[in-house]
Amino acid sequence: MDAKSIILNNVAKPLEEFVLTMEDLERLLQEKEKIIAYCGYEPSGPIHIGYFPTILKIIEISKIGKAKVLLADYHAYLNDKGPLELLQDVSVNYWIPVLRALGVNSEYILGSEFQGSQDYIYDLFTLARFVTVHRAIRAVKMILRHTESISVAASLYPIMQVLDIVHLEVNLAIGGTDQRKIHALARDILHGEVSSILRQKVKKTICIHLPMVLGLKAGEKMSSSKPETHIAVHDKPETINKKLQKAYCPPTTSNPDENPIFSILAYIIFPYNECLRIDRPEKYGGPVEYRSLDALGKDFLEGKIHPLDLKNAIAELLIQKLEPVRRLLEKDPEILRPLYRLQKWNFEKGYINKESWEDLKRSYQQWLENV
Repeated sequence: MDAKSIILNNVAKPLEEFVLTMEDLERLLQEKEKIIAYCGYEPSGPIHIGYFPTILKIIEISKIGKAKVLLADYHAYLNDKGPLELLQDVSVNYWIPVLRALGVNSEYILGSEFQGSQDYIYDLFTLARFVTVHRAIRAVKMILRHTESISVAASLYPIMQVLDIVHLEVNLAIGGTDQRKIHALARDILHGEVSSILRQKVKKTICIHLPMVLGLKAGEKMSSSKPETHIAVHDKPETINKKLQKAYCPPTTSNPDENPIFSILAYIIFPYNECLRIDRPEKYGGPVEYRSLDALGKDFLEGKIHPLDLKNAIAELLIQKLEPVRRLLEKDPEILRPLYRLQKWNFEKGYINKESWEDLKRSYQQWLENV
């Protein structure tokens, strides 16, 4: 694939809405400027397959340019995701080694490494003068933990994310569709008069947005605090099978925004795999391979593919893809210790319910002692 195809692979549709903007992307590619991309994550929970669209995009972009991974510890702290020291421990000792095991060989940066600098704070104060509280909250509301009683910290969050684009010196920002309003704010504010008074030079930045994978339960998103809604990268094969067998998969729709199984197929599997093999018993037609989501969706709706056979095929593929993480944890299970401590803090604060916490605890007990 050429550079444009790599950048746009698996980007949410319509492109006119989720690429900011196509015109600027065309110009960047025509000028043959080196691609320097970044994607930021709150290191506030386990890495799960809901992160895969952006993770796989980072790996793709690394083939044609440079990709940076921002572990946004200050952002997670502002969003009440845990004590700062614990978030930093999770960033360094869990997120980085696990992402590397998944093939993300990028530059890793903690937000706290540069967001406390004199120039950054000056630029933060400057930007704050140009952004209304209403615009800031509107941009960030989709990703806030507390949406009823919104603190002043919430208004800092999107302004800092805008500044991250500037201070990381990137020309391509990667995020999920929930980041679009923040990126729109960035482009609006940075390309106006404020660009001339910031201490850090402002580059023209293109923003691309990847689809959000549905949670495994009907009507829910993938949540780090609800293990029943996601597949964590450290889940054992038997856990992956069990979660997928329970996953919501209505036989009446193959729409990836309505059926969680087809969400995984559309946004994780087919964009990065040539085909999906489904091993069915001979009496039900035997093994079959699909090279397109449309063909699979057609047969599924016609009842030619049973949901259980489809779930088993996805489980087999995910178990294979996550093997490097299991190998890493078999050598050093203590990598999970900071994550366990962070999720325990969230349970004690009431952010994780008792039933979910018991499920999480059992998953950690498969790897760790004294849990």
